[in-house]
Amino acid sequence: MAHELSSSDRFGEFRHWFRMSPAKVEELTRTLIARGYIRRPKSLAHRAEFFERAELLVMSSLYILGHGAAFRSLRALTHICMSDIHKFFFVFLDAFMDMRGEYISLPKNLAELKRITRCYEECGLPGACGSMDVVHIKWSACPTGDLNRAKGKEGYPTIAFQCITDFNRRILGVYGPQFGTFNDKHIVKIDHNVREIRKGWMKDVVWRYFTAEGAVGTERGMYLICDNGYLRWPQSICPYEGANKATLEGFFSTNLESVRKDVECTFGILKKRWRILNNGLHYRDIGKCEKIFVACACLHNFLLDQMERTDVRVGRGYPFGNDGLWLSGHTTVDD
Repeated sequence: MAHELSSSDRFGEFRHWFRMSPAKVEELTRTLIARGYIRRPKSLAHRAEFFERAELLVMSSLYILGHGAAFRSLRALTHICMSDIHKFFFVFLDAFMDMRGEYISLPKNLAELKRITRCYEECGLPGACGSMDVVHIKWSACPTGDLNRAKGKEGYPTIAFQCITDFNRRILGVYGPQFGTFNDKHIVKIDHNVREIRKGWMKDVVWRYFTAEGAVGTERGMYLICDNGYLRWPQSICPYEGANKATLEGFFSTNLESVRKDVECTFGILKKRWRILNNGLHYRDIGKCEKIFVACACLHNFLLDQMERTDVRVGRGYPFGNDGLWLSGHTTVDD
């Protein structure tokens, strides 16, 4: 029985989809066990295989999120019955809903805020504390009664989530779900994360900038960068519309649009890594859809810890050696 449940033998089948190291899977499994989401068996006969079974249950949930697979497809990979996998999957989602504040949160103090704003200051956007945008997720099992409210500009039913990300594509805030017909201007009015930035302690933070004459000026209150679909608030800065690229307004707009692509890249990473978001949510209950998106967002931040960081602005016009942007080959030309 222990050989059938060996997680190391089957880990390669899962890893292709969510690209999580064995150490991260073990860390996540131990966290769920310590907090009581995975209960230890009462029978002594099953305690020897308990941790391996727990790892397989965790990896099965990750596989469902990463592949968008059906529950019955996990039976052959894990040797665990479909009902147990189905039951644990929703326990897994509830666990991340309970722990979302540990993985997704706005800066809690000035030290955390400075770590975020430092990157924007280097890009010529002092005072910015994140990028903001709304992502639409296909709602494949939308109830008929909600079809008119959910079918927006995409042409099919969707649910919308407004996300705030930092310069390094870490998700700082998630608000939703909202029906797909709601636009950005409506959602930003009721987003509690934006309200915290507008009316919380960050509205009194002072930041400095250079004036047109080269002097140093000061301003109070942090802001988010966004596209032109948002309200013209001091806390939601968007590019100038129709600005000439050769003017100061054009330079500012081009730079802001370049930096703001971080939130768009985050949405692309989420949908490609967690295929359940890209394939469509097959749950009629909008509450379950919310849990799936929040779990994917938490796991996105969880995986950022294992990525290597560099000071080079990759993808923002600063190439470096062997990055795939340049053709490889001889660097010298023979006469």
